[in-house]
Formats: sequence, C-alpha cells, structure tokens
Amino acid sequence: MPAIKMITIDLDGTLLRSDGSVSDRTVRTLQAARDKGVVVAIATGRMYQTARPYGERLGLGDSPLLLFAGGLIETLESKKILFQQVIPREWAQELADLARRRGWQLQTYIDDVLRAARDDEWIRDYERITHSKACICGDDFYHVQGDCNKLLSRGGHDDLVARKALIEKTFPGRFNVLFSAPTFLEIMPQGVDKGEGIRRLGELYGIGTDEIMALGDSQNDLDMLKAAGFPVAMANAAEEVKAAAAYVTASNDDDGVAAAVEKFVLELI
Repeated sequence: MPAIKMITIDLDGTLLRSDGSVSDRTVRTLQAARDKGVVVAIATGRMYQTARPYGERLGLGDSPLLLFAGGLIETLESKKILFQQVIPREWAQELADLARRRGWQLQTYIDDVLRAARDDEWIRDYERITHSKACICGDDFYHVQGDCNKLLSRGGHDDLVARKALIEKTFPGRFNVLFSAPTFLEIMPQGVDKGEGIRRLGELYGIGTDEIMALGDSQNDLDMLKAAGFPVAMANAAEEVKAAAAYVTASNDDDGVAAAVEKFVLELI
C-alpha cells in the first residue's frame, strides 16, 4: 500500500461522537499526522459555518474543508475557495416550486446561509444537530435568492424515498440525490459527490487517490470510500459502507478515527 499522504474524514457519525464532540485523543492523533506531513481534511455535506468549529477544534491551521459533499472546497482560516459547483438558481426555483406544491419540507444553502420557509420540528432538529441557525423566510423562501450549493429535504424515510424518485423522474440528469441519514435527503449538483470531491482535493494538493485514507459511516460517504486508496468504515457504519471498506475501525464513540490513524498512518500499533 502506498504511504498515506492525505486523510479525508466525514463529520457526523465519524469524527463526531454521538454528543457532537471530538475527543482529545482524536485531536492529538490528527495533529501528529499533520506534523508528519499528512494533509487532513474534513469531508462533509455541511456548509462552512457548521463545519468550521470542528476544523478549529482540530487545530490544523489553514486546512482544506470539503463541503456540501464535494460541491465546495474552501480553506478553513483564509476562506479561500479552491473549487465550487452550484445548482443554478432557475433549477433550484423549479425544485422549490415542486416542494411547495407537494408540501415538502425544504432547505436551501446560498452564500453560507441556511434558509427555510417555516420554523418546524425538522428545522429545529437540524439546528440542534448542526448548531446552526436558520433564516426563516416564510413565503419569500419560495423565491430562491441565488445559486444554491445544495438543497436538503427532511421527513420520514419512506416519504423521502418517494420524494427522491419523483425528483429524479421530474428533473432527469440535473441533481445528485442521496441520503446522508434516513431523514436527510441531500440534493446536490449532478456530478458532485465526495468521491469526485477527494479526487479534486488530491489534485489541488498533488496527491493521488491511492495515497488517500478516507473515513466514513453513511451512504453519502460511499463514493469517497470507493475513490480512496485506503477506505475505512466506522463500526457504527451501515453494512453497505462496511462492505466498501478495506478496514473497519472502532465506532465514532470509541475514537475510531484516532484508532485507524494511529495504526495505519502513525504506525503506533
């Protein structure tokens, strides 16, 4: 196996423990990897404002953040945009119109601002999980304000499965629609996923995908794991994610990220 020169790490269910924290052991381990010359990057479906606190917690300097599942690559401290692909405003407007007709919950992400029409249980749950604050826009939400990094719909899983099918049937070839959790339906630009994201990130830093360790737990991490030279799944990951991994580490609550990096990057075990 080639030496690992880059580590890309999902947030929820991977780097973050169930209470949303990052352990001191994980921070020390990733800083040791950085000191060894390894690029460490967060790879998440989140936006900058809700990923930044975890980048700061790791204390890795101006490290890259792979945001919106690869639709935006931005540096932590300088906020330099290295890559961005968005959903055109007119396409987002058509999707918002469909959501309004169907009564779907929907969120937009424009210029690092989270917007929703109503303050309901889904948006409050999202704010609790991500420590974000949504702009509640009322009917103005349905007049989309600009190009979107992504849209997200919340609901029961079976309802979201039906929404996914209808979006793909109504707008063929426009969006990449997938689940980041059973009640999170992510709607991103076609061609954007974490696999393409880490390929682009590797190119920006002169690192091949065979030199990348990727760690994840959910469906939206599958493309990243399949693209990485050394894919690692968490013990709490879905079975399909574990099947795509070369190694299954401990759970997110048991410092699985630190354990894998110590074993395969720092070679402490």
